Amino acid sequence: MHKELQDILGLIREQGGPLALATLLRVEGSSYRRPGSRLLTDGEQVLRGSLSGGCLEGEVLGRAREVLADGLPRRLRYDLRGEADLVWGSGSGCEGVLDILVERLDQAAPPGWLAWVEEVLRDRRPLRLATSLKEGFPRRRLREGDAPDAEEILEVIPPPVSLWVLGASDDSRPLVRLAKGLGWSVGLLDHRPAFARAERFPEADRILSGHPAQRVPGLGLDGRSAVVLMTHNYQKDLEALRLLGDAGAGYLGLMGSRARSAKLVAELAAEGLHFGDRLHSPVGLDLGAEDPETIALAVLAEIQASFQGRAGGSLRASRAPVSAP
Repeated sequence: MHKELQDILGLIREQGGPLALATLLRVEGSSYRRPGSRLLTDGEQVLRGSLSGGCLEGEVLGRAREVLADGLPRRLRYDLRGEADLVWGSGSGCEGVLDILVERLDQAAPPGWLAWVEEVLRDRRPLRLATSLKEGFPRRRLREGDAPDAEEILEVIPPPVSLWVLGASDDSRPLVRLAKGLGWSVGLLDHRPAFARAERFPEADRILSGHPAQRVPGLGLDGRSAVVLMTHNYQKDLEALRLLGDAGAGYLGLMGSRARSAKLVAELAAEGLHFGDRLHSPVGLDLGAEDPETIALAVLAEIQASFQGRAGGSLRASRAPVSAP
């Protein structure tokens, strides 16, 4: 969702004329998209985003034209349960009741809440955005706690994932590229200045050179940070793991064989440092990955599952909801 938000905010800045923004406010039952999903349109086409599996976009586009014409926001409700889903689309399987807000955005006077969202994406701070429709026009404010007022709808936007890749070999390049494509904040650290260069990793937000002991303490790791060690250097991985044990990263992955990982863990345990289940090694989901690109896919999939509290198995075998109401 962060990548979608980033793209929508960029388009709002770039477009010259008025735009309409549709936001999925609330879902009763199941839905293809989660609350907080957005769709941006100029009235002629969808510029970015979606609200359903395709069953509602055409209808919302028509209502967006009305909003662009008179400037008045619309709150729309669509009941897609049972046979109604076949009426709106082609049986997309939404099976829920969706509340959608469509509002006009004018670049000359953009609403202040857009700046709050930009700050979240830039500074990696969580945002609790409360929206009230009590008087017809949406009114938004920041909330401190998790409980909005009775007439408000609360949207919680977490900080984007911050991924630090330790190791700037060629197999790190698809990992950096794919992570940035997800809208994550991506940093790269290598003890070899000749490898840690912007021209080799143009997608990275930050590139640092230096030994782990010099750099790891200043990375600013938190619960939404992931660190993947792929230095292919035993001593550098050992040095980094000594520092990462208590650094607060929400995910810690180590590239390499089970035997290599076991040796590292045993050596650190002898020093009194124990990781338990916190260290993911071999890193990544079991996708049968063999090349750098599919390995990167497996690693990012495991990080995503970890931060979402999922096991990372097949949805067919899971009883967890596909999209939380």
